[in-house]
Amino acid sequence: MRDATLCYIERDGKYLMLLRNKKQNDPNEGKWIGVGGKLEKGETPEECARREIMEETGLRATSLVHWGDVYFHSDVWESEIMRLFLVTEFDGELCECGEGELHWKDKEEIFDLNLWNGDRIFLKYLINGRRFDRMELVYSGERLRSCIVDGREEELFDVYNEDGSPADYVVSRDYAHWRGLWHTTAHIWIVGREENGEPSLLIQLRAACKRLYPSRWDISVAGHIPAGENAEQGAVREIGEELGLRVGTDELRYIGTMKMTYDDDYDEGYHDREHCRIYILRRDVDLSALTLQKSEVESVMWVGYDRLMEAIKNGTLHHCFDIEELEYIRPYI
Repeated sequence: MRDATLCYIERDGKYLMLLRNKKQNDPNEGKWIGVGGKLEKGETPEECARREIMEETGLRATSLVHWGDVYFHSDVWESEIMRLFLVTEFDGELCECGEGELHWKDKEEIFDLNLWNGDRIFLKYLINGRRFDRMELVYSGERLRSCIVDGREEELFDVYNEDGSPADYVVSRDYAHWRGLWHTTAHIWIVGREENGEPSLLIQLRAACKRLYPSRWDISVAGHIPAGENAEQGAVREIGEELGLRVGTDELRYIGTMKMTYDDDYDEGYHDREHCRIYILRRDVDLSALTLQKSEVESVMWVGYDRLMEAIKNGTLHHCFDIEELEYIRPYI
């Protein structure tokens, strides 16, 4: 495994970024990265970082903070350990770089650049002042397949544009909500019938440990769709995980997609941008036979559609339903 350094130099709220566009057969061709390179024989990571900074930028690092080790694994390129460093103090004059073009970029601006998917994740850690010991990034070509930070696997999302078209890159769940990036979720409404024939909905009480809307009544089943999974597969998986109910994708009726947004300033800001695919599942479910996922669902119950709407309008139900969505599903139940 190759041993290398990757250094980000900070000045006045900006990072010195390198657009790699001068080397032939460069795996980083067209990508924006920090500066750095391979350790030479007998070098420590700190010595390598200082040497590479001087060679590529003409600057002398007078402070050097080891931020963490990034393990890069690929089915195309050689694996390597990237020793990640942050430099906030330096002297000297910036020079031209033989690897590419050097530019100072605002911290917010860098996320609009052509970055490796995994770089977006560790740059978030860097910008938010969160150090880590070990980050494992696994790629198939340029697509990120897995990210594990200090033993914890990050949930990955495919990113979409606001119009629903694929943006063709992958980020972690935390990153998507931090940057307010569009991603896909599935909402599944399980529909039964009252004794009088009126439609009834299975609703769930969210677990008290949930960060958003704890102990509130919500949709039958809902969840984010991870990278590489389509919405129907995700819907079936979520139903199995949350309720212990086995269904097939052919039992789901897709009725449409709604765009949903939510913003919260808690915990570095939370900006949710969802393309929510809505499904109807007709099933007479015996509630006593369900196996509830306690980390997600506290309890479930059946409620008639009209009674549910009345309780919401009267304020007698502690809930987090989107009224527009409830009205949207009415013709299909």
